[in-house]
Amino acid sequence: MGIEPRFYVVEKEGPIIIWKFSNPPKNLATIETGEELGQLVEEFDKDDELRVGILTSAVPGMFIQHFDVSSILDWAEGLSQASDEEVEQQLAMLPEPSILGNRTSKPIICAINGPVEGGGCELAMSCDFRFISKDAFMGQPEVTAGFPPGYGIPRMIQLIGLGRTLELCLTGRRVYPEEAEQIGLATKACAPEELMPAVMAFAQSLAAKPKVGLDLTKKTVYECADLTLHQGLVLNRKTFFESIRSEDALNLMRLYVSVGQDREKLAAMLLEQEN
Repeated sequence: MGIEPRFYVVEKEGPIIIWKFSNPPKNLATIETGEELGQLVEEFDKDDELRVGILTSAVPGMFIQHFDVSSILDWAEGLSQASDEEVEQQLAMLPEPSILGNRTSKPIICAINGPVEGGGCELAMSCDFRFISKDAFMGQPEVTAGFPPGYGIPRMIQLIGLGRTLELCLTGRRVYPEEAEQIGLATKACAPEELMPAVMAFAQSLAAKPKVGLDLTKKTVYECADLTLHQGLVLNRKTFFESIRSEDALNLMRLYVSVGQDREKLAAMLLEQEN
């Protein structure tokens, strides 16, 4: 039995699931909304019928404004009265931090259909891909409130590099869609009316890939990001050997060789089999 979500409108289209964030009027992220999304992703990961997840907003004109600052203020008030030792104890009790994309081997696409800053931007970055509407923007303005982003800096460095991360986080400026795509913060910038069709087409193309290949490729990319070059090469070789032994990979390679290693002929054959 799945959970009854309070903050997400959940829709399914074949092997694709869509989570539409809904916490009006400002669509603020909270501990509760994050925990609920974690549960939804856990269910998604365990459902063999589902292949791709999409995170977007159900509130027109707003993706996620940012994390609820009133909650941060409550924590800060308490922490300001605590000793350094007590703060260390609280930190030790927290779960290990992780990005959303690491919680499942399946791809998660973020469809940014409105402005997003702060904790909302960090959540978008924690997805595997980000498509952004051209009437939206992204940003990490926390420096203007006297603190750094809470958990998104390492992920931003992975996406856009150290220099750009430093500039964006120290200025707190907004990043508009064309620049976001250019620097790699977004996968693609889309006209508002084309956002969801583009996301769905991309999701369907991923869902059509062999599951074992998709899962192990994503796993390899994420794990290699945290390794030295040599460690990454060793892991890459291991997952390659693991995947080519699967029945899906064997069948596809056999078909590919049988059509003279012609990619277009293979695609046509697979399409004919589907129909």
